[in-house]
Amino acid sequence: MPVLDYDIVIVGAGPAGSMAARAAAEKGMRVLLIEEHPQVGVPVNCAEGLSANGLRDAGISPSPEVVSQEVKGVRVYAPNGKYLELPSSERAGYTINRDIFDRRLAEMAVEDGAELMLETRALRVVKEEGRVTGVLAKRGGEIMEIRAGVVIGADGFSSIVRRTAGLGRWYTDVATCAQFRLAGLHLEEPEISEFYVGAKYAPGGYAWVFPKSREVANVGLGVRRIHKKPAIEYLKDFVKADPRLRSGKPILVNGGVTPVSGLVEQMTGDGVMLVGDAAGQLIPVTGAGVHAGIVAGRIAGEVAAEAVQSGDVSRRTLREYEVRYAVEWGERIRKSRRVVEMLDRFGDEDLNTLAEVITERDILDLANGRNTTRVLARLLRRAPLKIMKMALIYLST
Repeated sequence: MPVLDYDIVIVGAGPAGSMAARAAAEKGMRVLLIEEHPQVGVPVNCAEGLSANGLRDAGISPSPEVVSQEVKGVRVYAPNGKYLELPSSERAGYTINRDIFDRRLAEMAVEDGAELMLETRALRVVKEEGRVTGVLAKRGGEIMEIRAGVVIGADGFSSIVRRTAGLGRWYTDVATCAQFRLAGLHLEEPEISEFYVGAKYAPGGYAWVFPKSREVANVGLGVRRIHKKPAIEYLKDFVKADPRLRSGKPILVNGGVTPVSGLVEQMTGDGVMLVGDAAGQLIPVTGAGVHAGIVAGRIAGEVAAEAVQSGDVSRRTLREYEVRYAVEWGERIRKSRRVVEMLDRFGDEDLNTLAEVITERDILDLANGRNTTRVLARLLRRAPLKIMKMALIYLST
């Protein structure tokens, strides 16, 4: 069995994995980035929305190749059809071409010195005396051992690294998502992204319309716990009910599972780290994870490199990554999860009522896990009794 030696091996060439590879390579590490698919960025299982800040933190310019549509505003629809509009000054962003975006991130990692190995699937981590020392992987019909000082699991929600390293089996809460890319549309405002909340559209989650142009849009939804049929059936109903969408032709059907229970309890172990969906690094209210994973990947790559250079890759050293990530993103994710738990108590009529008293700024803060206590305190001053009681439950826990 071939044995390869590196300082750091990263499993999964999504945004978090490629950012980790680049950050570690920039510090002079011998880095191997492995990806199970024949090419990076394919298949695409993403709504493809990304904020301007997310693109900036990725180090990628908004070129026509990467960006398919600039987003100048966002509308959030209540079950009764009324909506609040978030202007571009508060929510500048893009609908991106995720395949090209991911490929560019991997190329940047390679340009900075990392190696990329495609069609290589991790089978399990390798341990010696309780410490992770590498991964066992399969490429073609050949099994190989890849030894490394640190293994970074960036291999998605079902992460083989997380499971075989003993960092957690599964999440306590997930959203099941389905999406059509519809062509042949005639959208009047392709610069507006739309969100639809309530069980009427997607029980436990929300539906979205993210235009990629005037003629093409990603239309999807995610459901949780209380749904009574597959996500794809709710999506078909959603498309059928919208005159703008029902004549569209599906040119891509995709979907997946989005962890929304928050960060895994332990993102590091001796010789091992988790980033991206593998670590639950998504904003639970929205399910958005690209930006959160990009930041995590950069921090993880830097901390892993420093640990290898010091000769100490124990969890005690690698936990610096968890500490640094928690400063902003960890707290945002935790607070966003509590908002999800509060909203789970709201029926569609409650959401209609909430839409009458909530502001655009409030929505942004709640969705992103920012200033949540302050927002709810403001809502208490103007909300009906039932909404007040639900908010008070959140504030008291």
